[in-house]
Amino acid sequence: MYVRRTSFGLAQALLGLTLAWPVAAQDGTPALQPTDKLQSPSQTPARKGVTFDEFVDSAIVQESRLTKLMRNFKPVVETYVQEEKHDSEGRISPRDDHYFLSRLDLTGNAPASRGFETGHRKHKRQKKLPKSAAAFAAGGFAQSVFPDLDHFDRQNYAFQFVRWETLGDVRCVVIDVSPREKAANRGFVGRIWAEDQNFNIVRFTGTYTSRPYSKRSFHFDSWRLNTLGIMWMPAYVYTQESDPNDPSSHGFWFKAQTRVWGYDLEHAGDHREYAKPLTDNPAGADPNRHEDSQNVSPDLTVGGTTYTPEDNVVERLQVAGLMAPDGEVDRILETVVNNLLIVNNLDLAGVRCRVLLTTPLESFVLGRTIVVSRGLLDVLPDEATLAAVLAHELAHVVLQHSLGAEFASQFSLPVSDLEIFARLNFRFDPAKEADADRKGQELFSKSPYKDKAASVPLFVEALEARSKRLPGLLQAQFSNDFGSSHLVGMQALANPSIRLEPNQPDQIAALPLGSRIKVDPWSDRIEMLKSKPPLLESASENRPFEVSPFFPFLKRLEEPKPQAAMNP
Repeated sequence: MYVRRTSFGLAQALLGLTLAWPVAAQDGTPALQPTDKLQSPSQTPARKGVTFDEFVDSAIVQESRLTKLMRNFKPVVETYVQEEKHDSEGRISPRDDHYFLSRLDLTGNAPASRGFETGHRKHKRQKKLPKSAAAFAAGGFAQSVFPDLDHFDRQNYAFQFVRWETLGDVRCVVIDVSPREKAANRGFVGRIWAEDQNFNIVRFTGTYTSRPYSKRSFHFDSWRLNTLGIMWMPAYVYTQESDPNDPSSHGFWFKAQTRVWGYDLEHAGDHREYAKPLTDNPAGADPNRHEDSQNVSPDLTVGGTTYTPEDNVVERLQVAGLMAPDGEVDRILETVVNNLLIVNNLDLAGVRCRVLLTTPLESFVLGRTIVVSRGLLDVLPDEATLAAVLAHELAHVVLQHSLGAEFASQFSLPVSDLEIFARLNFRFDPAKEADADRKGQELFSKSPYKDKAASVPLFVEALEARSKRLPGLLQAQFSNDFGSSHLVGMQALANPSIRLEPNQPDQIAALPLGSRIKVDPWSDRIEMLKSKPPLLESASENRPFEVSPFFPFLKRLEEPKPQAAMNP
């Protein structure tokens, strides 16, 4: 859970909160009263003439509907935290990090998380953990997907109209919310944005001040996306504490990204004939019973020998919500791989690419399937560096490196979703990694990307510079830690005249997290953002591998177009 009380003044500074009490607005117009009618700038006919009280009541009802709906899902929730400090040059930079991956469970009285096990993973931190490490827990960050899970109502909160505002394509009423004095057990204070058609809360910012939460509360900015009918489901939370001089802070200074996805896992999987629902109790797997969660295993399916072992593993990861479905991003990666194959005169059929949905930097191979994590794709600065990563993994395929019989047998028994990381291991020994590094350098040096190779050693150098401060980001879930085993040989491509210059805003060695890949939280499908990174004006804006705020472009689901009548 979160750990400490923070001043509301800091919430105002961090999230731009300005509670609007019944006084004149900034433009001099009188404050809106509860019985005044809302006149939407968009002039939506169905909502024209709704009073502010009616709007708030409808938003409360819709929020209640969402909380009831969410109890039917157990989506994946991931939080990545970076603690911060001033570096030797006076700039803000990470000093440590923490990573949590779990399932969000709302069947109880409060948001709970069930963490994925990482039993076989080696933890390389030998140093004493800072006191702040105990402050962070997955359940605490998950709490911020709702302003108040069960008591968001007029009895516990007061609501004040602020203004109309557009977020993306969506017109919203902006409302300030504060707990009533006698509502001792309630404590969200902040601002909400409710869309003007179905009254869903699409964004809220603030903190918690009630006694049960105030000592474990940080400031957050929570976003939802329209993924199911008219409902807007939790998708992103950005959390930050940025005033280390606050006497109540005890030195806490951090920023964090929380992502929620995997709502529709019941229909996940490319090979639907054996993509059965999931289970966290493998002993209770029953192929004839349709449960919320049930195992996927070739032993429980018809035609279980149709697919290769890597097909089965890829499918299992999809059904657990850990791998994106096959899609356009995979085709982009495979185009780069094909370029490497063609120029090196390699005749290898069936080399495919897939994307893990997790943040830690990671890449590995399953037979002839190359897997790259979403976090790694996010931070790679250009296509040449991507080609270098893929060349390393392609080298394992060319050298016929195999995990042997262990690979084929490690998924022969049913395994619960939460045990996947502990049971599946795709690590090669150091000798094979070194061979792949040399072969990968050879493949890359003959490719069309060699003329842009200068960015690759800069990326490696930036990675090494941050490795001690960001061990969680580099601690792979399934494979060898990225910083210690990948792209080492690419340092030979370095131009001695080009060195890493953190003070140069135009030298982008790596991007911040969240810069390139967009995930649909309902279907887990991904797309690659095509917009170019903005030009940086100062070195302080150059933040490789760092957490950044979310600001998604909100839009409603497109209604299906009616089919045209057939001409007789």
